[in-house]
Amino acid sequence: MPLLTCLTRTWAHIQGNLFPLLTEELGPLTETHKRVVMVLELAGIEGFVQAWPGLPGRPPHDRAALARAFVAKAVLGLPTTLMLIERLTVDKQLRRLCGWEHLGEIPSEATFSRAFAEFARSQLPVRLHEALIKRSHEDRLVGHISRDAPQSRPAKSR
Repeated sequence: MPLLTCLTRTWAHIQGNLFPLLTEELGPLTETHKRVVMVLELAGIEGFVQAWPGLPGRPPHDRAALARAFVAKAVLGLPTTLMLIERLTVDKQLRRLCGWEHLGEIPSEATFSRAFAEFARSQLPVRLHEALIKRSHEDRLVGHISRDAPQSRPAKSR
């Protein structure tokens, strides 16, 4: 499917179905919330994060929720994890978009740090980027032209 058609269908789904459903469930969404929803919907990050059902010991925090929070951090332009945690504490809609219903469910800064390190080791951003490129360019031939920069002009001789 051509990229423009794919984006048009995705946008129609988000605007026609997802935003009304989320507004009904979470209350009014700001433009910032809508940007986070759009990026999360386009990225489909849940498909790239490991689930840990049925393993012995204390289960790790929900990696999909942590991954969604990292995406939100980038979309919101928050420079630190602490700022993300503070935002999640006061912004109920954002907290719920990430996957935490209650304040007490928000992980600690250390948990976020461990999850970020895990995502980096597993090359989550690289895998996600690669999948987005493949999905958006699957029916296209992508060409590339490389040109050398012009040589500096020789100095005029007298």
